[in-house]
Amino acid sequence: MTRVMFCAILGSGLLAGGGAVTPAATAAAAPAPATEITISVVPQPGTPGTPRRTVLTCDPAGPLPGAQQACDELAKAKGDISRVPPQQAACAQVWLPVTASASGRWRGVPIPPFSQTYTNDGCARIAHGHVFDF
Repeated sequence: MTRVMFCAILGSGLLAGGGAVTPAATAAAAPAPATEITISVVPQPGTPGTPRRTVLTCDPAGPLPGAQQACDELAKAKGDISRVPPQQAACAQVWLPVTASASGRWRGVPIPPFSQTYTNDGCARIAHGHVFDF
């Protein structure tokens, strides 16, 4: 009988706020959904140049220089790279074609796969804000 009474007293102390975890406290501690987008710019076969690949993360932005700008642009486009406007810069029309590609998750949601060919690496860097400017 003493043992049952001790458990009942201990249990009521937890329910009264003595250390119980509430659903609101659990939700507040949950991390933000991850953004992790694998991006690449690859020269077409027979074209000189070095492939570039990296992973863009947001919330916090990293590890690229300009990652915060790319994340801000993606936030405005709701993670859709095709909706990110180009940088205001000129693109030299030299034919050294590259394919820019991206796949991954924007704030935990899969993004539409992206792949597009540009006349050269410089044009790919500015075509969608700072996303491929790494």
